[in-house]
Amino acid sequence: MIFDTYIVENKEAFLQKVKQISQNLGIQPDWLMAVMAIESGINHRAVNKTSGATGLIQFMPSTAIGLGTTTDALRAMSNVQQLSYVEKYLMPFKGKMNRFTDVYLAVFYPAAMGKPDSYVIGAAGSKVAEQNKIFQDAQGAVTVGSFKNYITNWVAKKGFTII
Repeated sequence: MIFDTYIVENKEAFLQKVKQISQNLGIQPDWLMAVMAIESGINHRAVNKTSGATGLIQFMPSTAIGLGTTTDALRAMSNVQQLSYVEKYLMPFKGKMNRFTDVYLAVFYPAAMGKPDSYVIGAAGSKVAEQNKIFQDAQGAVTVGSFKNYITNWVAKKGFTII
């Protein structure tokens, strides 16, 4: 599985759970691994100092509460335990994640799922664009297309191909 070298704790149990979750969601395990690699380096204790987002897929504090937990509780969990919340978060999108970019959009900006590449996620100068400069296009906006380009290029630069 891609990015498996990023896993430092409970590697076999973690990979087994990723496979099971992916089967439950109808997605490729590599897609989920790539999302977690970009979001957190597959570090379940990762915290974004600006937003407070925490964990494998960078759960926002409000998202954690909506899932019946908190970012503090997520940070205290093992990587394997936290995967249950990754699955719980993604389950409403089952059947809508047909490629890697769909899985990542479900995590990053679900309202953009299924939208054309020209769809603007964050206009130039907006909070979304300013907090996600890596996804900006040449005009400073974050579009579905600029987002897809960044994440697929990031994975390719790490030596992997994702369809």
